[in-house]
Amino acid sequence: MQSGPVTPRISPWNAVLGVLLLALGACGGSGNDAAIGADAPSAAPDDMGQEIVDLSRLGYNEGNPEEAVVRVVEFSDFGCVFCARFHMQDYGTLHDEFVAGGDVVWKYVPITIGGFPNGNLAALTAECVGEQGAFAPIRDLLFEDRETWIATPTAESGELFRSYAEAVGADMAAWEQCLTAGEASARIEQSNQIASELGVRGTPTFIVEGFPVQGAPPLADFQMALRQMVADLRGGAPTPVS
Repeated sequence: MQSGPVTPRISPWNAVLGVLLLALGACGGSGNDAAIGADAPSAAPDDMGQEIVDLSRLGYNEGNPEEAVVRVVEFSDFGCVFCARFHMQDYGTLHDEFVAGGDVVWKYVPITIGGFPNGNLAALTAECVGEQGAFAPIRDLLFEDRETWIATPTAESGELFRSYAEAVGADMAAWEQCLTAGEASARIEQSNQIASELGVRGTPTFIVEGFPVQGAPPLADFQMALRQMVADLRGGAPTPVS
């Protein structure tokens, strides 16, 4: 986990990022996967009196903050089908180009606003594995097996999530201690609260250099926006989206 204060604001790339707000799908509350439109979050005014939200103790970063010029914060719920689709279909491409390429630091913040069955234990499992430095593998596994753990009876879910932690090589004694220590649960609650304060009403929600985007944009649109932002900040021309 690394530092990363965030302020939702009017972005200098409004014209570029505005395309990401068109026809997006996101999971609403109450544990359903119904798509909600992109009319939900809008950029907040950028004024001197607005509080900066500090996410330094929350979420998990991928990327090199010393090289990157763009920050993306993703609020995501493991139970949300749109979050799962984004990570299984699109995130790998964005990671390879922008995160591994050194242009973007991507912070994933697990939240549980959807009320999905076993969603809290999924997030807690990820947090406790993440403490051991293996957040990305457990994140990917939880999304890949989402339908299984959502359908698992509560009485049987503990063993299932234990098997996930074991599958990614977690130290099981440390993982079990984390489950009951309370710190991971407190982080999830704090993440939920911050998401609410930032106006997150569906998942996934991305904050791209302070500009909130609710729902997973089409891959080509996300690439176009990030390439333009990187080019502007680095002083070059954006690479066309193939």
